[in-house]
Amino acid sequence: MLSSQRRITEVQAHEIDLADDVGLNQKSSFNLMSRQAGGRDGIGYTILDAKNYLRTKRQRSMVYGEVGCLMKYFQDQLSKNPSFYHANQMDMEEQITNVFWEDARMLIDYEYFGDVVSLDTTYCTNRDNRPLAVFSGFNHHRRAVIFGASLLYDETIASFKWLFETFLEEHKHKRPLTVFTDQDQAMAKALHEVMPDAFHGLCTWHLMQNGIKHLGNLMKEGSCFLTDFKRCMYGFEDEAKFEEAWSNLLTQFNLHDNMWLKHMYNVKAKWACCYIKAFTLGMGSTQLSERVNFTIKNCTMPNLNIAQFFKNFERVVEDKRYSELKCDFEARQKLPRLRLESSPMLQQLSKIYTPSVFDLFQNEFILFAAAYIEHKDESGSLFEYVIRLINHDGEWRVTYDPSTKMIHCSCRRFEMIGLICCHSVKVFDVLDVKLLLENYILKRWTREVRTGVVHDYVGNEVEENSKLQSVERYRRLCQMLIRLANEASVHQSTFSLVHETMSGLYKKVMEMHSKEDVQENRNNAKISSVVSHMMVSKGFKKKIGSKGSKRFKSWVELQPK
Repeated sequence: MLSSQRRITEVQAHEIDLADDVGLNQKSSFNLMSRQAGGRDGIGYTILDAKNYLRTKRQRSMVYGEVGCLMKYFQDQLSKNPSFYHANQMDMEEQITNVFWEDARMLIDYEYFGDVVSLDTTYCTNRDNRPLAVFSGFNHHRRAVIFGASLLYDETIASFKWLFETFLEEHKHKRPLTVFTDQDQAMAKALHEVMPDAFHGLCTWHLMQNGIKHLGNLMKEGSCFLTDFKRCMYGFEDEAKFEEAWSNLLTQFNLHDNMWLKHMYNVKAKWACCYIKAFTLGMGSTQLSERVNFTIKNCTMPNLNIAQFFKNFERVVEDKRYSELKCDFEARQKLPRLRLESSPMLQQLSKIYTPSVFDLFQNEFILFAAAYIEHKDESGSLFEYVIRLINHDGEWRVTYDPSTKMIHCSCRRFEMIGLICCHSVKVFDVLDVKLLLENYILKRWTREVRTGVVHDYVGNEVEENSKLQSVERYRRLCQMLIRLANEASVHQSTFSLVHETMSGLYKKVMEMHSKEDVQENRNNAKISSVVSHMMVSKGFKKKIGSKGSKRFKSWVELQPK
């Protein structure tokens, strides 16, 4: 096909853009469009033309450079929703080093699910190998939810300290109870300085990846090292049994002098299940990091520019939100299966918990059938019970206060996960407590967790979709006013009453509008000052010696002109 005969029409250009937006690679996109046109002869352009079109479009989007593109993206997001938040840090040379952002939905999600947070910085997003830091957590369906993200210049204490302080400032200094990270020392020191009261746990998924790097030679086929190592992480509730298993592991594989394992043992309180006493949701960050890590690494590649990165990152966030929407729909349409249909407690909680959380509780609830009381003391103000399970080692001590109806088990399942344990259920059953008290039903695990109003750090109400809320208000007002007009128009007296009242309401509404306009102008001025502050920057700070995508110049090109 001659060059003069090849042309990408406006419709075809739109289809190419759509395919690029959803992440379809150029070859697959071209094959799809060729199939639609009945073959490559009928499409009117070649795959090279499509590549050139996309490259030209990307070059135009970057005409003002990375900072200009970043500024435009933030301006667009702010125009869509004033609750969008972003912050940046500049060095002495007026170059941007670190950038943080989060949209309105992330603000709302953190308000409801920000008790346990995971911070992952294992992604490289662009040709400068700039780390992407992602704050994430678990929602009420135990699915991953993203709280915010940041592009960092480096992974130093100063950068992480700025990141944590900026994150807390936007959330009105609401601190998480637990923060999971990888084994980065700079991150750990910054976290301790900014959030000293938060429990710092090590992400077991990253810990396993580091274990493979340091001890991969011990994980060959037939080796039980990985299995034994995982047992040390999750398999013991008793500290003495952990110590015995750890000693056996070192002896069996002759690893007493291994420096990495020595370091891991020194920080065992951050990853070993038997030593962790903090509120962790029972995840150890393994499931969470696996899910978020997999989806983000699939859409972040070193050859992306800043515009492509934001487009891909938005796609990941939307996928997570669609997953929650799908879970909400299924929770309303499907009834959970009760393993013991006559149980009042299961009937109660099946209507309160989300299906995934109810399944977790039900698995624990069924175990109480194997529980028995070995010893009890009900003579004092506190009732004390020693609980054992048939065919299980170990014993658990449960105390119950009849005056306050408070219960506590030595397994600390409720304190760590937020769900009552089978040992406590056994005691409740003995005491004829058939329904679970509200004190032991965490709202974050319920179907109705997303109720209430969330305010940003300024004090304004956060609306996930401001336009959608406006349309809903308009619809409800129209219904009311149409009914009112129908009734009031029947008689002159009712008409005069409504007309006079509506005239007064109209004046009050216009007065409120003028006040809102003044406030909006102040907010716009604040936004403009932030944008202008970014405009004076001289660009993103580049790492010296960072990897680049520039080609090597030939000897001829290097000669002085």
